[in-house]
Amino acid sequence: MCKTLVLAQNENITIAQCTNCKILNIWRSGVLMNFSFKQFHVFYKATERLEFDNYLENRPDGKEVVILSTPFPDISLVFTREEWREFFEKMEEASYMQRVYELVHN
Repeated sequence: MCKTLVLAQNENITIAQCTNCKILNIWRSGVLMNFSFKQFHVFYKATERLEFDNYLENRPDGKEVVILSTPFPDISLVFTREEWREFFEKMEEASYMQRVYELVHN
């Protein structure tokens, strides 16, 4: 049975880990992303310094977004400026809380 620990959460994003199966889940707007602990750390480090304005694109309705590719060519993650900021705030918080949890429980 999975023991889920919420690491970061707000009304749009929940980042939780299962300590038994060593999986971290990011729940966001109808998308569930699953990572091993190592994969999450690599994803966070690879994306944390990306500047929104350096990857700016426009949706068909003209709204500015950033599109992140995934390992699946037909699936991409799309963020508005506010969603981008919020996503990385929650990943930073989750990364910090994961380290705290490891220190306390090891």
